[in-house]
Amino acid sequence: MTELLPPLSSLTLFPSRSMSYNAGVFIRDRQAVLVDPGLFPDEVDRIRAHIYAQAAAPTRIVLTHSHWDHVLGPEYFPGVPVVQQQESVAVLAEFGIHIEHQVTEWERQSRVPRDMPFLMPQPDETFTDRLKIALGDKTIELLHAPGHAPEQLVVYDRAEATLWAADMLSDIEIPFVMHSLRAYRQTLERLAQLDVSVLVPGHGRPAASCADVRARFDADRAYLAELQHRVEAALAAGQGAAETVAACAGMNYSNRDQNEGPHRLNVETAFIELGGTAEPGHAGWNRFQ
Repeated sequence: MTELLPPLSSLTLFPSRSMSYNAGVFIRDRQAVLVDPGLFPDEVDRIRAHIYAQAAAPTRIVLTHSHWDHVLGPEYFPGVPVVQQQESVAVLAEFGIHIEHQVTEWERQSRVPRDMPFLMPQPDETFTDRLKIALGDKTIELLHAPGHAPEQLVVYDRAEATLWAADMLSDIEIPFVMHSLRAYRQTLERLAQLDVSVLVPGHGRPAASCADVRARFDADRAYLAELQHRVEAALAAGQGAAETVAACAGMNYSNRDQNEGPHRLNVETAFIELGGTAEPGHAGWNRFQ
């Protein structure tokens, strides 16, 4: 399944059959920039077929961050340069082997055949804050957007007011604060200043109107602000990690059954970031690193 957003857009969306995951391709003047191509081999094959059906050639692969589900595509496009944010170099040096093991385990569980071991793609091009990529007669921008991951980036098409939001601003997931609550809040404040009428999250359905886009920003910023307020209040009261988790249990957030676990991890991670002492059994997202 593919989806063109909006009509006449240069962006085509490729939803996966797993995890509501999204991959994308920007095509203009027979040039293609791929964003997080994946997940399954046949899904990558559809992306490749779409590019060639447009008589286009892939010029770059943009990986929004280095979590295992976002790094599967480059091996299917040998020789195409991979672009990531500069922090990815340190992330790959520290966690690359662990991410490779995560991919191997997912492929085993999903019965994805493999002849050769998976190897983490290495970036051919990096940037710090912003990188402009020419795509035919237009330009797309890569913007550093830490918070979910230190090296996360988003893709912004200013001419079409389209934002590829990586693992943020989902309609099915709350913010997963796997890196830094403060950075996440700062990132959303910066991105909220952009002119965006179409927003594509890494997982979930796109928001295809200005009102829907604004609602997602408002919901995620409100959640993070309340999370920080409650954790800081718990710390000021001398509460430990378990008590802080309990103090945040009544927070309002969407899809509670699905997001209860991530919310608890957010609380534990924020507790440590904001000055609390790590406690056994309350390591937050750090236990997945």
